[in-house]
Amino acid sequence: MLMFNIIFAACVVPIWPILYFVFRNLVKPKKNVIIGVTLPENERDNTDVQTICRSYLKWLNITLLPQLPLFIAPFFMSSMGLAMTWYMTLLLLLIVAPFVVFAVHHGKLLALKRENGWYSEAVGKIAADIKATMVPAKRISGIWFLIPAIISLLPIADSIINPNATVPDYLWVYVTFSVMIVSFWMLYYMIFRVRAEAVNENLSLTTALTRVRRQNWGKFWLVSVWSTGALNLVIWIFSDNVMAFLIATIVYTLVLITVAIATEFSTRNAQQQLTATGMGEAYIDDDDYWLWGMFYNNPNDNHLLVNARIGMNMSVNLAKTGGKILMLFAVIMLAAMPFIGVWIWVEEATPTALVLTDTDLVARHVGTRYVIPLDSIESIELLTEMPTVLSRVAGSSFENLAKGRFLVSNHGTSTLCIQTNDPPFIMIITNDRTYFINDANSSVTTGVYNEITSGPNSN
Repeated sequence: MLMFNIIFAACVVPIWPILYFVFRNLVKPKKNVIIGVTLPENERDNTDVQTICRSYLKWLNITLLPQLPLFIAPFFMSSMGLAMTWYMTLLLLLIVAPFVVFAVHHGKLLALKRENGWYSEAVGKIAADIKATMVPAKRISGIWFLIPAIISLLPIADSIINPNATVPDYLWVYVTFSVMIVSFWMLYYMIFRVRAEAVNENLSLTTALTRVRRQNWGKFWLVSVWSTGALNLVIWIFSDNVMAFLIATIVYTLVLITVAIATEFSTRNAQQQLTATGMGEAYIDDDDYWLWGMFYNNPNDNHLLVNARIGMNMSVNLAKTGGKILMLFAVIMLAAMPFIGVWIWVEEATPTALVLTDTDLVARHVGTRYVIPLDSIESIELLTEMPTVLSRVAGSSFENLAKGRFLVSNHGTSTLCIQTNDPPFIMIITNDRTYFINDANSSVTTGVYNEITSGPNSN
């Protein structure tokens, strides 16, 4: 449980400073935009504007700072399901709270803008009259993406060619990472199809802003493909070493987070510096196309994906059916986050059960049934202790439960459905796999074993 909390806290807690500083950064003018509202250059320091900005920062502190100590609570919980519910609920709150603060103050600043008539001569104009193809592009050579893609195929080739591979069940992991690398490669080229980043009629400025965004996206995708390829190799080489697997995954996550933050703020700083002065009176003002300053909704734009106004992120066009579907999916995923913990709690609290029929032995748990035909049993043994479980291949693993496929010392990949704290355990070897099962009630486990070994199908 302690290791679970350490790992999960290491993954979740860094999200707090990322969101905090990203949202704080939105009061700094970039491309004439402050808190999602486009303002004239000479009104950025207006007293009322700055009052709204100070209120925005204050409420960010009020809503986000008290959340940080709450991540300590799971370290005092004995249930992984309860801890996960706490983490997921906090994470949901952490994501939603700054967006609410942003939307409220965006509304106040937008009302102030309308009240004072602070509109550009180009108000309502789509922020991309210049095609992306018109902006000079220096692309990263495809060889730098091809090399890690080829490297990532080595574990797949070994798993297919070598039937005695240590953990052949990891093939799906290797394939997944290889697909990710190819996807990252394709996404890199997609950024050159997104429209250019125009903020006024200055073509040089448009070129500079577009180039900055593309360069930082290139850095991010290049690091992503190489780190993913490296992780694939580490998992392949150390497939039977849980600690190496864990450390590599943590390092991989930290590398991607670090690069994402570095490239995002590099883009924001460049946008701030390039548009600090000289924006003129005919700057792009497309506030009406951005719901709450965050979500793009323009039925006159045929693009599904567009550049976010600030930073190097992208947004979907909610006026398109695809945009609505993607947004609905994102909302459902966010709303479902706390229920992940509830599901884990149900998994933890539900005992395993064994049911013996005339023809089969069935091991049952939440949503899972392992049916073992009695006539397929080649050997059966009652164990007072489980052999060492080296790693999980696929399935669920908690303090008191192991269910799914696991790498077991001296037995290779085996199917488990056991209450780990409630011996004995039955080891069954069939013609195609090895099982370790038990009932939460030890007397039931012993009774099932005795009945099988004394019956007509006993070996």
